[in-house]
Amino acid sequence: MKTIISYTSIALLGLSIIACAPKKDKSEEIANNVTHITLEQVINKTVQYNTAYDIDSNVYKTVTIGKYEWFAQNLRVTKLNDGTPIVNVTDNAEWKKTAVPAYASYNNETVNEVNGLLYNYKTVESKKICPEGWQVADDSVWTNLTKTLNGEEKAAIALKSTNVWGDEQEATNETGFSAVPSGFRERDGKFYIIGQNALWWSATEHNEKNGMYYYIDKNISLNHSHIERTVGLSIRCVKEIK
Repeated sequence: MKTIISYTSIALLGLSIIACAPKKDKSEEIANNVTHITLEQVINKTVQYNTAYDIDSNVYKTVTIGKYEWFAQNLRVTKLNDGTPIVNVTDNAEWKKTAVPAYASYNNETVNEVNGLLYNYKTVESKKICPEGWQVADDSVWTNLTKTLNGEEKAAIALKSTNVWGDEQEATNETGFSAVPSGFRERDGKFYIIGQNALWWSATEHNEKNGMYYYIDKNISLNHSHIERTVGLSIRCVKEIK
């Protein structure tokens, strides 16, 4: 299992990106596209979607993959499902210190319905971040997803939206999952790698300081590792189909 922790992750991730990048780097162009992308541009219009709502009355497209129904968008709720407000932390220095459920939008800009918000692990621990009846996907759910897609080695092809990862990348979005490279927030409060990586929390804990997460980069695999709980990652909600 790959180990990527905090600032070390940035260095290793950066080296990986440089090594795999095409001769003409389009990262900045892709990042700008992701920032302004619309839902209609990223979904697979041949897939049948359902809808779900959060406590803020935001509407989400959902899609069935295997025995689970997944959000086809990153979560962007600002309250727990019992009505408790989640703290919006914009100050970099305050981000790491925050000991309660917290969120931020990338670069503290207006939230995008595709990219959603970035949450610290306290939101996951609350078990109330997703709408009632839904949960943050844990390792067992992510594993089921990769099995449904015949293994993690090529799973990202069927999960990536076709319009935002760059022309040179393999992406079909045949599942309707519509993954976009929304980046993340480091423990120091700074924002990184929008246009390059998609990262989601898992509800499975690793240890006292780290939580599990799943990510897609410029390769075709769906990867998993652990990272400090003070970073901000995206969330996908899911529920088992009975």
